Amino acid sequence: MQGRKALPTQIKLIKGTHQPCRDKDVPPPSTKKPVPPSWLNQRAINIFHHMVKRLDELGLASRSHTEAIALLACRMEEVERFDKMLNNAIDEKTGEPTNGYVYKTTNSYGDDVLKEHPAVRLREKAAKHVHSLLVEFGLTPAAAQKVGTPKKKTKKNDFEGF
Repeated sequence: MQGRKALPTQIKLIKGTHQPCRDKDVPPPSTKKPVPPSWLNQRAINIFHHMVKRLDELGLASRSHTEAIALLACRMEEVERFDKMLNNAIDEKTGEPTNGYVYKTTNSYGDDVLKEHPAVRLREKAAKHVHSLLVEFGLTPAAAQKVGTPKKKTKKNDFEGF
């Protein structure tokens, strides 16, 4: 699909750019609060509740968005887990803490070579996915800037025509 992503009607209403003639028939989101799915681990459930609270402040917390919020929480938990893995790495030979982003190995010639830890790419991939999901919900500064604040309705002056 080419072109811009379609903005939800709720965001158009906030921006003041809503035109009913351009609306597509979309079922309204549920007014009930989302409940975390059973497959999330405890840390992801905590993140899920935190994100629901943030979305509720914007009026976007809906049970219709449960799966997307759960995916966001799951990916955020993965980023935390990979960070812990990388920041708490221990050298297997010396038993001392090391920089977990790289590890030392020996190549076929017997030379020491530094290689990137596989968790670095996994963390990077999860972080990019988290960012894209945050943008979908309008929770990044740039995404919030695109939405903006509701336009203030000015009171019509009764004597304007004179």
